[in-house]
Amino acid sequence: MGQVSPGPLSKAHKDLEGPLECSKCHVFGAGSPQLRCMECHQEISRRLTEKRGYHALQVKPATGGNDCGRCHSEHNGLNHRLLRWPVAKEKFDHAQAGWKLEGKHARPGCAACHSAKYLTLADRAVLKRKDPGASFTGLETACAACHKDIHGGQLSARCTDCHSQDSWKPAAGFSHEKSRYPLTGLHAKLECDKCHKATVAGTTVPYKGFVMYNYCASCHKDVHGNAFGGDCARCHVTGGWKQILPGNGFDHNKTDYPLLGKHAAVACKECHKTQNFKTHVAFERCLDCHRDQHGGQFLRREDGGDCKACHDELSWKKAKYTVTDHATSAYPLLAKHAEVECAKCHLPKGRETQYRVPFAACTACHQDTHKGEFAGTPHNNRCEACHNAAAWKPALYSVAQHNQTSFALKGAHLAVACSGCHVEQAGKIGYHPEAAKCDACHKTPHGEVKGATHCDSCHSVISWKERGRFDHSQTEFALLGRHGAVDCLACHKPETQAAVRKIAFHGAAKACAGCHADVHGGQFQASSGAPEGREGCERCHTVVSWRPTEFDHGKHSTFKLDGAHDRVPCGLCHNQRRDVDGRAAIVYKPTPRECKACHQ
Repeated sequence: MGQVSPGPLSKAHKDLEGPLECSKCHVFGAGSPQLRCMECHQEISRRLTEKRGYHALQVKPATGGNDCGRCHSEHNGLNHRLLRWPVAKEKFDHAQAGWKLEGKHARPGCAACHSAKYLTLADRAVLKRKDPGASFTGLETACAACHKDIHGGQLSARCTDCHSQDSWKPAAGFSHEKSRYPLTGLHAKLECDKCHKATVAGTTVPYKGFVMYNYCASCHKDVHGNAFGGDCARCHVTGGWKQILPGNGFDHNKTDYPLLGKHAAVACKECHKTQNFKTHVAFERCLDCHRDQHGGQFLRREDGGDCKACHDELSWKKAKYTVTDHATSAYPLLAKHAEVECAKCHLPKGRETQYRVPFAACTACHQDTHKGEFAGTPHNNRCEACHNAAAWKPALYSVAQHNQTSFALKGAHLAVACSGCHVEQAGKIGYHPEAAKCDACHKTPHGEVKGATHCDSCHSVISWKERGRFDHSQTEFALLGRHGAVDCLACHKPETQAAVRKIAFHGAAKACAGCHADVHGGQFQASSGAPEGREGCERCHTVVSWRPTEFDHGKHSTFKLDGAHDRVPCGLCHNQRRDVDGRAAIVYKPTPRECKACHQ
């Protein structure tokens, strides 16, 4: 045995072990050794003949079965593997088998396809393996070889005509446009199973044999009672059931009720509730279709409250009831009232708008902005005493009427706007002040004025700055000479304290030095250091004029002017000056008395 066989056979061929079995695999006496692999493995031989499959690409045609030994080496022992398969880290290129794995076919493991249940009967009959499921041969590339034809042979046997290996749905390769019934409008958005569905559960979904004549009725129910012979396309389109063809041949104007205005845009089913167009629809009165929005407020009219008295088909909200029509009512609309929207006065109460509203008093619609100030006599809250419908402002309340009150308007008060005195406080404008006193409106800048009972003791209503009424001679300081032309504010100077301007009239200075600066730099102050007051200035000056002076040189000085000295101007002797608060002051004290001080 050892001299004949080069070694023991593998487990797959162990049944061929023995010296008498060699001829089953080897051909002897024919020149060069030949192998008889193809005689046994007919499933491989058939694929080589058909030039398909993995072996058709690997086996050299010229050598035939002898080339099998290049990959499947025998006589290497019982445990020797005849298959030279890629190790785990390598990846088998399935394209070499004549079928490139793409899409979802590339995801499952080998055993998912290479299973005994997918072997063809011809391969199963010649396969020598006891375990057919372990074989990698015997599979076909046709879809139906592995997948069930769920279409029951109605369509092409090549699934790839419609489907791809990436996904079964959607069928990207199928175009309904190429069928006898192209899908348009909303039909194009439907799922296939909306139309193609099995009539009996478990049976094949039909894709052929649809009746194309009067095809709408084959899927849709005729809700119109066969009024149009079941021809839905006469009025409807696939874009939407509610889209009615304008040229559908049906003219509603030829019926007893032509569709005008907004009625032309109303969907048919809004009036034809059952959508059976053979059923009569009442239309004699608007209320036959429309709810009485006014809750029967107009039922007592001669027309029974029919809507067409005020409305038409063009628009419900834009009523035909005009200002002219309103003039025939108990309340004609005048001036601004004619511009008011109906809904401003006719307000809803519950579901109905009220059209019979109170109007005897203005306050029935308008809020009393005076908060009841005129509720009593003689006004009795009658707004028309001061206002009219032309405009709320300005009021018609005249000056003549105001002069009949406790505060007559005179002088500058005539030019003051009403809001200048009648101001809003706490949300209310006061028109009845407590007392018509000046300080009720005007704030005095004088503080408390002694002896004066009111502003009119100095001022008049003509002008605040007109102060000629005050008699200063009645005070302790009569205005004489130049003082009579001096403005009040020159002596009574305003002061600002805490942002409040105040003019004090009591306590004003009476001495000259209180208002006038000492231009002599204190030369004539008393020896005690206190100012001499008015009497000091009056020795030389008067209130008539500052110059010329009335200084008596013989009375008020120790140097009496005699002879020619009496005619000498003051400046020839008093010719010295010194700076006093930034200005040059003439020096009077001391003045030299020696002759040589003035005469050379």
